[in-house]
Amino acid sequence: MRLRVAVLSALVLGAMLFIPLTVLQVCTPAGKILWQRPLPLTGQFELHYTHSWDKTPVEEVFAADEDGRLMLIKERYSWMGAGLDPHPSALLDFSQEMVVAQAAKRIGVLHLAVGTVTDQRLLFGHQEVALTQLAQPGTKLTLQLNKTSVAAVLSGLIP
Repeated sequence: MRLRVAVLSALVLGAMLFIPLTVLQVCTPAGKILWQRPLPLTGQFELHYTHSWDKTPVEEVFAADEDGRLMLIKERYSWMGAGLDPHPSALLDFSQEMVVAQAAKRIGVLHLAVGTVTDQRLLFGHQEVALTQLAQPGTKLTLQLNKTSVAAVLSGLIP
């Protein structure tokens, strides 16, 4: 009886190690991974920055869509600056200090450049990473989601 329980437990644990996890990868255009982390339990992460023209704070909330690709689900900003055009079907909330535009907008891969005045930061729960810690200002980067296994995370391949 104990042997069966031990074998069954080992099989269940072994199977769990290969459950796919979604990770965010920050890469160079050539595909070199500069930083990657599994998505938090909420399934969401944020990109905060200062709007380069209007100099106002912008907070974007991302998640994975049903195909595991990057999707913008919410934006918060002081006012609608250049390039902050919400999705046509976005629900706009002006009742708070910041405008909240809520709408699912499929991104797939987010292409951006590390700014000099934008102070771009990735927020993963309580962890915050400035993009200038990953690359020099002016460097082009991509943010994308990928699948990996629990085993890869536990082995240290994904920090």
